[in-house]
Amino acid sequence: MNKLRVAAYCRVSTNYEEQKSSLKTQISYYEKLIAEHENWQLVKIYAERASGTQLKKRPEFMKMPKDCKHGKIDLILAKSISHFGRNTLDTLKTLYGLFNSSVKVYFEKEDLNNYDKEMRTADW
Repeated sequence: MNKLRVAAYCRVSTNYEEQKSSLKTQISYYEKLIAEHENWQLVKIYAERASGTQLKKRPEFMKMPKDCKHGKIDLILAKSISHFGRNTLDTLKTLYGLFNSSVKVYFEKEDLNNYDKEMRTADW
């Protein structure tokens, strides 16, 4: 059985000390979560300190769709939609492109994904 190739996107918007520890906490959380699923393989944790409003200032975020187009990722995990992006149009365009590449995106806080309204992480 092929393992599901999983990535996570982590972001904080400021350089304040509590935000720095929040980024480390997010990274550690996703490394552990992915490792707990024996049918999952960690591809990469995309992490950055950047505002969620402008894609051009988010190089790690911009790498994700490129890696997906190259067939490296099956599933992206994110804490919430707002961590994924604050610009609605950019976020929707990115999700649409990922959907067209057959990449699933799961937002934990909202328990929402771009693929199937009945799908939950327990199903992956």
